[in-house]
Amino acid sequence: MILVRLAAADLRTSWRVWAGLCAVSAVAALAGSVPGVLVVGGLRTPGVRGLALLSIAGTTAAFGLIAILVVVSAVVRLTAGLLERTYALWQLAGVTPRGVRVTVLVQTALVAVLGAVVGAAAAGVVVPAAVDAALAGASGLDGVRVAASWAEAVVVVGLTVTAAVVAGLSGSRRAATTPLLLGVGPGVRGRRPPILRATVAALLTALAASMLAGLPASVPDGAASALLIGPVLVAAVAVLGRSVGAPVVRLWTAAVPASASVSFALARAAVRRAAARSDTTLAALLVAVALPTALVGGQRTAATATGDDATGSGSAVTTVLVLSGPVLLAAVGAAATAAMAARDRAQEREQLLAVGATPALPVAVAALEGVVLGVSGTLIAAATVGVSVIAEWAVLVGRYPSTRPIVPVAVLVAIGALCTALVVLSSLLPAVPGRTRRRTSPGD
Repeated sequence: MILVRLAAADLRTSWRVWAGLCAVSAVAALAGSVPGVLVVGGLRTPGVRGLALLSIAGTTAAFGLIAILVVVSAVVRLTAGLLERTYALWQLAGVTPRGVRVTVLVQTALVAVLGAVVGAAAAGVVVPAAVDAALAGASGLDGVRVAASWAEAVVVVGLTVTAAVVAGLSGSRRAATTPLLLGVGPGVRGRRPPILRATVAALLTALAASMLAGLPASVPDGAASALLIGPVLVAAVAVLGRSVGAPVVRLWTAAVPASASVSFALARAAVRRAAARSDTTLAALLVAVALPTALVGGQRTAATATGDDATGSGSAVTTVLVLSGPVLLAAVGAAATAAMAARDRAQEREQLLAVGATPALPVAVAALEGVVLGVSGTLIAAATVGVSVIAEWAVLVGRYPSTRPIVPVAVLVAIGALCTALVVLSSLLPAVPGRTRRRTSPGD
């Protein structure tokens, strides 16, 4: 019973931290419902149109899986990292490491179930109508209707919760090995060499190289692999995490002199420190920006090999269906992780005011932290997409001289700006003076 009481008490007192996982689980279920209703519609629709729906569902599910694995795992890792001191206190109170691990997994499952049920309920209302509207503009699929079902909703909820629990395995292990000294004071935990991450990234890169090798032969059949090469590379970079993110943040922010802006200098230092410890927000931003840009860039680059039009209505419909859920999930994940990581804004604000800072300085620092994160994520996305598109052009131009590398800059900038705005907003909310005064007022 003590584990149940600890879990319930922690969920009550740390609900702001767990709310991030709840929100991401809800959006993950919403995103997962898109391929879900497409599968149901494909099975109910006879002939070629049913097969077309199943094909779109498969591609959508593949992109959604990449987003879910990266974003949900990042949020779970951040949650475990933010609650390290709590886990150390549990062990000081007599809870065994195994008990800590089980409790964390149970908490993860409960929060994920709550979020996934809410997301699936919302998806039952929103997703079928949205998919119908998208299919109305697709050649050959006009008039096809899809509908949600209880079976589809249960499967989506189950898969979302499973993904959250699997992603929580590493976080629960980390929680179970929290040094006891973190419970009585600040501490710095050692990190194991990222051998597993490097191995996974190498395997994903090898998969992308294999797809590249077969790309020229697939052009007559539509070059379907061109849609996946970029996203696979995006997943590889996201897996590398802070090994990529921290250097990028350090390099581009070094171009701004410290004397140019005190608020930017403080924001730069905070983001550099956070990027060296965790890759959560940058990983979500990378997926949100690079996934759609890589897909569109690969599609358009492959289309130049044969002179086809990759911007037609049918192609646009497929792109919207494939990317809507993953991009929404990654964008919400980036905003959620930024808000979770900013839970100590009130204390930071009071410290800055105590040393003579103006009330506007903490707000400016929070906003600029969001800008630095957004720009960094967009720069990593741009580099990843550039490598992907250039690689596709290099393997195609020998057999198809008309091939041109196309990077959809408009897509990159638009989604990067939108995600940056979301992260800035998430960073700003905890820093609003009215909120911090309420949290630190006497009697609280």
